[in-house]
Amino acid sequence: MSKSSGKTSLLPTDQHKFSPDLRKYVIICISLFVFAFLLYTNTLGHDFVLDDPLAIELNKNVTSGLSGIVEIFKGGYRENDFGGQLYRPVSLIQFAIEWELSPNNPVIHHFFNVLWYAVCVVLVFLVLHQWFHKYNVLLPFAVALLFAAHPIHTEVVANIKSRDEIMSLFFVLISFLSFGKYLLAGKNKWLIGSLLLYFLALISKESAVTMFPVFAMIAWWMFNFDLKKSLSAGVWFIIPVIIIFIIRQVIFGSNPAPVTDMMDNPIVGATGFVERMATSMLILWKYFTLLILPYPLSSDYSYSVIPVVAFDNIFVLLSFLVHMGLFILALKGIKSRSILSFFTFTYLMAISLFSQIPMIIGTMFGERLAFLPSFWFISGLLSVAVIFSKLIFTRPLKDWKELFKPFSGMLLGLFLVFIAYSFITVNRNKDWKNNLTLFIKDASTYPQSVRLNNGAAEQLLNAANAEGLSDTEVNRLLSEAELYCQKIMKIKPVATAYLTLGNIRLKQKQYEEAITFYDKVNDLKSIVDKNKALAFRELGRQAGEKEQNLQKSQDMLSKSLALNDQDAETWFLMGVSYGVAGNHQEAGGNFEKAFALKPGPEYAKNVITAYQYLGNVLKVAEYQKYLTQ
Repeated sequence: MSKSSGKTSLLPTDQHKFSPDLRKYVIICISLFVFAFLLYTNTLGHDFVLDDPLAIELNKNVTSGLSGIVEIFKGGYRENDFGGQLYRPVSLIQFAIEWELSPNNPVIHHFFNVLWYAVCVVLVFLVLHQWFHKYNVLLPFAVALLFAAHPIHTEVVANIKSRDEIMSLFFVLISFLSFGKYLLAGKNKWLIGSLLLYFLALISKESAVTMFPVFAMIAWWMFNFDLKKSLSAGVWFIIPVIIIFIIRQVIFGSNPAPVTDMMDNPIVGATGFVERMATSMLILWKYFTLLILPYPLSSDYSYSVIPVVAFDNIFVLLSFLVHMGLFILALKGIKSRSILSFFTFTYLMAISLFSQIPMIIGTMFGERLAFLPSFWFISGLLSVAVIFSKLIFTRPLKDWKELFKPFSGMLLGLFLVFIAYSFITVNRNKDWKNNLTLFIKDASTYPQSVRLNNGAAEQLLNAANAEGLSDTEVNRLLSEAELYCQKIMKIKPVATAYLTLGNIRLKQKQYEEAITFYDKVNDLKSIVDKNKALAFRELGRQAGEKEQNLQKSQDMLSKSLALNDQDAETWFLMGVSYGVAGNHQEAGGNFEKAFALKPGPEYAKNVITAYQYLGNVLKVAEYQKYLTQ
C-alpha cells in the first residue's frame, strides 16, 4: 500500500514523521505524562470503592494471584454474570498480578490506574500528532492537556474497577498508531500489530466494538486514501470483532443475559418506543453538556436522577436539534474530508452505544462511559478552535518554547478552561477517598437518587459500628443514616432501605421495630434472616435477663434459631434458659451445640456445669481438657 501525496508537514520533516529534533517531542511527552500523573496523585491513598471489591477483593480468580489467570481467561467478568455477560480479562489479569505483588492493598491498584491513564494521555498526543498533517504540534498538545485535565475522567481513574475503560482506550489508541504506520509503509507487520492491539481493546471492554469502522475512516480522512483503498484497509478490523463474538458465544452460550432492573436503568420503564427515544435524547444531552461543563459530577445516575421523559421536554428537543445538526455536519464534511466531520462522526459512534438507542444496557448513564467518547469530543472542540484561530495552529515552530507565542485570546481561553478543569478534577478526586465520602457528597448533589441515599445510609451505619465511639457520636451517625432512608421512602421504598432501617433499629436495641422493618424486605433473604435472627436473639436475652420470662425467652430464641442455627451465642442463651428452668439435660445439649460452633473455655465451662448437675462424669471429663486452651 503506497503513501498518499499532497500533504504538507507539520514541521520541516517528512510527513507524519517526528522531527529529527526528537528532544522537543520527548519533553512534550514527559510533560504530559508527569502532569497527568500528578493530577491524580491524591487518589493513591484511597480505599476500594463502589464495585471495586466485586472486581478485586471478592473475585476468587483475582485473589488467587498468578494462579488464577487461566480461570480469568476462561470465564466472564463476574461470577454468575452479575452485571451482565461481560468478557474483560485484561483488567482482571492486571489486578491478579498486582494482588500477587501486594495482596489486598488498594494503593498498588490506584497507582497503576494513574500510570496507565498518564500513558493514555501521551498516546492521545502521539496519535493526533500522526494525524494532524496540516497543523503544528500545538493542536495535539492542547487536546492532550485538556483530555488529561477533564474532570469527567475522575471516575475512570479513582474507581479501580474502571481499569477496563483505561485499557480499552490505551489499546484503541496504540492500534491507531500502528495502523497509521501500516498506511504509510504498507508493511503487513503494522497491520497485524494493529489487529492484535484492537483485539486487546475489545477484550478490555466490549464497547470498543464501535471503533472498528474508524480504521477505514482514518485512511480516508487522515491519510487521504481513496474510498476503495480506505475500505480495503479498514475491512480487516471486522476480524477481531467476529473473534470476540465467537469467544462470547463459547463462554456464555445461549444463556439469556441478566434482566436489566429499573433501579439500575429506569429507561426499561419507558412506555413505548417514543418515550424510550425521548429519554435517550435526554441521556445524550447529559453527556454532551457534561463534556463541556463537567459539573456537578456523580458516581451514580440510576433511579431517579435522570427521569423518563417525552418529546415535550425542552432538553429533549435541544438534544435532538444539536445531535441532528452534528450528524448533518458530519455528512456534509465527508467529501471534503473535513477534520471536524471526522471527529463528529467518531464521537457519535462512540457515544451511541451508551445512548440506549441501539440497545438498552445495564446502566442508564455513567461518567466512565464517556471516557472513550471524550477523546473524540475534545478533539472535535479543538478542531472548532482551529477554524477561528487557524494561524496559531499552522504557523511553523522552530522550538518547543514557541508553543505559546504569541499568547492569543484563543490560547488564553484554552488556558482558563485547562485551569478550571484541573481544579475541578483535583477537588473531585477527594470525594473518591472512600464510600462514605463519595456517597455523602453525591447524595447531596443528587438527593433524588435512591442508590446514593441508600449508600450514604449504609456507610453511616458502618461508621456507627466502629469501635471507640461515644454514645453521642453513635446516635448522631444513626440519626443521619435514618434521614437518608426516609428520603428513599419518599422517592421509592426499596428492600435495601428497609434492611438498613432494620439494621439501625438493631443497633439502637429496638429489636421489635427492627423485625418489623426486616419483614418488609422481600428479597436479600440470607442477609435479612441473619439480621432478623440477631433481633430475635436479643429479644430472647431481654426476656430472660430483664423480664424473667423464660417461656418468652425460649420462644424468641427458637425463632432466632429457625432463621440462623449457626450462631453459637443463641444456642448458649437457650442453654441458659433451660438451665435456669432446671432442665439441665436440655441445657447441656444446647451448650454443646454452642461449643461445637465456637470452641473455647467459656462455652466448655457451661457444658461442664450442666453435666455436673446431671452427674455425667464422662461428659465432664470430656470437656475438662478444653478449660486450659
